[in-house]
Amino acid sequence: MAEKTGVFICGCGGNISEIVDIEKLAEETRGEPGVDHVACHELLCAPDGKQFITDTLLEHGLQSAVVAACSPKDHEGTFQRCLEDACVNPHLLQIANIREHCTWVTEDRDQAQEKSSAMVRAATRRVHLHEALVVKKIDCNPDIVVIGGGVAGMEAALSAADAGRTVTLVEAGPTIGGDVTLMEDVAPNMECAPCLLSPRLSDVEEHDNITLLTTSRVDKVVGYLGNFEVQVQKRARMVDLDACIGCDECIQACPVESPVPGSFALGNRKAVYMPFQGAIPGAVVVDRDACTRTSAGSSCNACVESCPFEAMDFEQVDETQLLKAGAIIVATGASPHVPKEVGRFGLGTLPEVYTLAQYERLSSNHGPTGGSIVKADGEAPKTIAVVHCAGREELGRCSQFCCESALKTVLVASHDEESDHEAPAVVHLHTDMVLGGLLGAKLKARAEAKGAQFVRIGDPAATKVESADGGLLVSYELPGGESVDLQADMVVLATGMVPSDGTEAIAEMMTLNRDDDGFLAVDHPQLRPAASGVEGIYLAGTVSGPKNVGASVAQAHAAVGNAIVRVQEGKQLELEVLTAFTDADLCSRCMICVSTCPYKACTYNEEEDVVEVREVLCRGCGTCVPACASGAADARQFTDAQLIAEIAEVLSV
Repeated sequence: MAEKTGVFICGCGGNISEIVDIEKLAEETRGEPGVDHVACHELLCAPDGKQFITDTLLEHGLQSAVVAACSPKDHEGTFQRCLEDACVNPHLLQIANIREHCTWVTEDRDQAQEKSSAMVRAATRRVHLHEALVVKKIDCNPDIVVIGGGVAGMEAALSAADAGRTVTLVEAGPTIGGDVTLMEDVAPNMECAPCLLSPRLSDVEEHDNITLLTTSRVDKVVGYLGNFEVQVQKRARMVDLDACIGCDECIQACPVESPVPGSFALGNRKAVYMPFQGAIPGAVVVDRDACTRTSAGSSCNACVESCPFEAMDFEQVDETQLLKAGAIIVATGASPHVPKEVGRFGLGTLPEVYTLAQYERLSSNHGPTGGSIVKADGEAPKTIAVVHCAGREELGRCSQFCCESALKTVLVASHDEESDHEAPAVVHLHTDMVLGGLLGAKLKARAEAKGAQFVRIGDPAATKVESADGGLLVSYELPGGESVDLQADMVVLATGMVPSDGTEAIAEMMTLNRDDDGFLAVDHPQLRPAASGVEGIYLAGTVSGPKNVGASVAQAHAAVGNAIVRVQEGKQLELEVLTAFTDADLCSRCMICVSTCPYKACTYNEEEDVVEVREVLCRGCGTCVPACASGAADARQFTDAQLIAEIAEVLSV
C-alpha cells in the first residue's frame, strides 16, 4: 500500500475545466486520507503536462498517483510512463475518468462538480490498495512450426524462413501445395496453377531454414507462447525419398487400382502413385489403405521388383517426433461443401453432374482427361449449366469465393485450342453474384466475352437436376416464381466451403475457439485477423474461413509478422501483469474457471491438487473471477477489496 499519494487534475483543454471548477475540485480533495499533494494542469497529456507530473512526483516524494482526466483507454499508458520516469511503480496509478464519465454526459454543473469530487475520492481509496506489480520476463524459442502445407502454409514457412527463422513445415499429405495443385487455373487472374506454384514448391524444398515433414500429423501440443512442444506422428511412406526419382516403373507394375479419395476425386489411381508431376517431395508414395501388402498382409512384391533404384522400403515404420518452437501457425485449410441433398442435384447418381471442385480436377492437364472437358462417353458437352449456391441453405451462409471460382467454367472449357470440339455454351444460374472487387468484375467480363450467360433465379432451394432425353434437365425458378427448364449436357454445382475434417480435433488439441460455422476463430476480425485466441498460435488461410488464394497468402504473411515480432532470438517475453490468481485455501476444485477461461490459462495441477493460473497465457480478462463459486479467483488491480473501496466511496455521495 502506497502512503503518499499525489492527485493530478487535468482541465483537458476545456473539455473538463469548462464544466467543472478544477481548482475547487483540488481544494475538495486536499485533506483526504493518504493524499499528500494535489495539483492542477490544463493539459496533462501534453509534453509539459507529462513533465509536470514527473517533476511533482520527484519533488514531493510521492509513492502513488491519481490522475483525474480522460479515459484510461486514451492515456493510462502515457501517465504510467510519467510514474516510471519518477522511479514510481507504474501500476500505483488510478485514473478517475471525469471527462467521459462526467463532464461529457452531465449538463448540470453542480451535479458534475459533485460527481467529479466523488470519483476522485473513490480513486484515492482504490489506489491505496494497489500492488506494486513487476513485469515478469521469460526466455523464448524463436523457431516456428507451420501446420499445413497448402498455399497459405507454404507462404508462411517461406516468409518466416526468409526472416532467418528455423521453420518446420508439417503436412499430412504426401506432398505440399494443397488443393491448388489439383487445379489448372487460379482465379481471378486465371494464372496457370502449376506455373504459379512450381517455383514456390522448389523454394520450400531447397530453403536451408525449412524442414519439411510430409505424411505427418500433429497429435499433441503443450506449452505456451515462446515455449511450445509439438508432437508429430510421421506415417511411413514406404519409399526412400533419397533413392526415388519418380520414374513411375513401380506405378506401371502395381496391380491394384482404387478410386481417388477426397473432394476433388475423379477416376482411379494405383496403390503406389505420384501425387502429380512436379510434386515436392518428388517421390512416389504407397497408399497403405489400398496396397494389399500393407492393408491385407499379402506377399505382393511388384513395386519392389520393378524399381531400378531399390527405393521401395516396406521396412519403414511410423515415427514420433517432438518439435520445440516459440510460435505455431495453423494452415490446415478447408474442404468444399458437398450438399446433403445430393438427390435433388443428381450428384453421385447422374454421371455428368460435378461439384465445382471435381470440374476443376477435370480441367487440369494432369487430371483424368488430360484437361479436356468431356463427358463420360468422350464427347464434349454442348451446354454446361452452372448452379450457384448449391447447398447454401444447408450452410446458412454465403462462402463468398464460389461465384468467382465458378466464372472459370467457360474459360477453362474454351481454352483447349487443340481440341476438335466446339466450346460449350455455359449458363450460370445464380441469385446474388458475389465478386472479389475489381479483379472479380474483370473475370466476369472475360467470361461474358467468351459467351457465358447469366440468369438470375429466385429461390435456389427450388433448383433440381434430373435425367432427360439422354442429357440433363435443370429446373429452376425465376425471381417472380415462374418455373423454367434448361436442357444441359453437364451440370456444375458451385458449392461453398466448410471446415476440413481435422479442424475440430485441432481446436480441441490446442484449445482454440471455433466460430459458428466450425472454422477456427480469429481473435479479432479487424485488429487481430491472423491471431487465434491463444497467444503464440496464429491462423493462415481457409482454416479460419472461406478465402481465395490471394486472401489466404495475405493472412499467412500477417500471421508470420505477428509471430516473428512476438518471439525473437535473444529477446525475453514480457508477460501480462494484470493477471488473475487463485487462493488455494478457498479453491473447491470445481474446475469452472478451467472451462470458462477463453485463453486456457486456468489449469488443474494434479500433483499439487490446485487450480493455477498460467501467467504466460492469462490476458487479465477476469472471466474466471465471477465464475468462481467459492471466491478463490481474483484479478490483480481489480480485486474485490479494490473495487468495493472505489464503489463504496462513489455511493457515499
